[in-house]
Amino acid sequence: MGQLWLCLLALAALFGLAAPQAEVTAQIQADPLAPTLYHQLMLFCKVTGDPGPQIFLWQKEGSRNPLQKGPNNILLFPSFNKTHLGTYTCTATGSLGTAVATYSLWVNDLLHKVFVFPQETKVSHVLVRAKLEQPLQNFTVCLQSYTDLTRPYSLFSYATKAQDNEILLFKPKPGEYRFYVGGKFITFSVPGSTVESEHVCASWESATGIVRFWFNEKPWPRKGLQRGYTVGAEGVIVLGQEQDAFGGGFDAQQSFVGEISSVYMWDTGISTSGVRMAMHNSPHKAPIFGWRNFPYEIVGEVYLKP
Repeated sequence: MGQLWLCLLALAALFGLAAPQAEVTAQIQADPLAPTLYHQLMLFCKVTGDPGPQIFLWQKEGSRNPLQKGPNNILLFPSFNKTHLGTYTCTATGSLGTAVATYSLWVNDLLHKVFVFPQETKVSHVLVRAKLEQPLQNFTVCLQSYTDLTRPYSLFSYATKAQDNEILLFKPKPGEYRFYVGGKFITFSVPGSTVESEHVCASWESATGIVRFWFNEKPWPRKGLQRGYTVGAEGVIVLGQEQDAFGGGFDAQQSFVGEISSVYMWDTGISTSGVRMAMHNSPHKAPIFGWRNFPYEIVGEVYLKP
C-alpha cells in the first residue's frame, strides 16, 4: 500500500509540473484616458495572471536611468507637459514570472483646426481612439459644427455591443437636436434657417436623469431622460456617422457634410461657465478627451484643415 501511495504522489507531482501555468500579462492604462497639458496624469500598470505581490520597474525610452522601481504600480505626473511625451515601459515581476507593457504618451493639439467632411458617404468618419474603461453615471459632450445640410445627420455617436445609440447627438432637421442616452431620446428646439457655426453641449446625470443642453453658450430648459441608467463602457466613438451596429452600419443619408471641431467629453456634468470655456478651447476641467489632446483616426475622405 505504501508503494502505491508513493506512485500516486509521484504521478501527481509529475502532472502538476506538466500543467500549464496561467499566462502573466501586463497592461498600462492612463487616467485620464488622454492626457491634458498641465493637468495631473497617472499611468497604471495592471497585471493579470499573478495574484502575488509585484515589483514594478518604470522606464522611459531614451532615458538611461529607471524612473521608478518598487511595489507601486502607478507612475504619477503631477503636471503633465510636453517634456513627458514618449514611450514608457512597465516591467512587472512577481512569483509567477515577469510581464512587460509599453505605452506611448502623445498630444494631438488641434487648436485652430477643423475636420472637414466634404461629401455624403457611408464610409468616411473620424474614429475617436479613446476608450471608456468604466461605465458612466454622468457625462458631458460638447462640439462645434458648421454645415448647410437640411436632411438628418449625426454628429457624435457612441455605441456599445449592447446598444448602438448609447450616446448620440443627432440633428434630424434644421432647428432641432435629438440627444440619445441608452437608445431613448429627447429633443431640443433651436434657431434654424441660417447657415452659421453651432456650438452645442449636452450633459446627463443618472441619479436624476436630468439633461442640460446649451446652444451657442446659452442654456436651454432642463429635461429628463433615462433616470437610473448606466452608460456602458468599452464602446466605439464616431464623428460624422451614426452607428446602427457596433463600429459600423453607417447610412450615407445620415452622414455629416461640413466641419466639426472643438470636441470634448467629460465623465462629469458641466456648468455654463465651463461650456463657455470649452467653446473657446480652454476647459477648466480635464476631459476624458478634448481638442487639445484629441486621439483620432481618420477613415475615408475626411481632412484636417486650419
